[in-house]
Amino acid sequence: MIKTFFYIEFIGVLSLIRTFVSRGPSRWAAFTAFSVALAGVAAKYVPPLAGFIGTDVGRIASRIVNQGVFQSGSGMALPVLVSLLFALSWRLAGRRWWGLDALHLIAAICFFGLWYFTLL
Repeated sequence: MIKTFFYIEFIGVLSLIRTFVSRGPSRWAAFTAFSVALAGVAAKYVPPLAGFIGTDVGRIASRIVNQGVFQSGSGMALPVLVSLLFALSWRLAGRRWWGLDALHLIAAICFFGLWYFTLL
């Protein structure tokens, strides 16, 4: 449930906040993380709401949301990509509000820990 309804949205909100408060390259990395998170949220929610289930648009959106990293269909590619892009914004010049990084670290440990224990 956390993978489906929480993580991407949470990191998207953190990256949107960083987009407004940071400067320079950090802002661009955060904006990229927000854009990818927004695309993932749109691919998850728009096709069912618009009635595109079973169409080509629905299948493409399903592939985006369910793309795996280590195992096919695990749906981990999008959260990992969003998390890496947001972590990149922490390493670049212009970063502000270290609390956003602390929240991201806590969320990532919980998220990836839960994912690891579901593989066992």
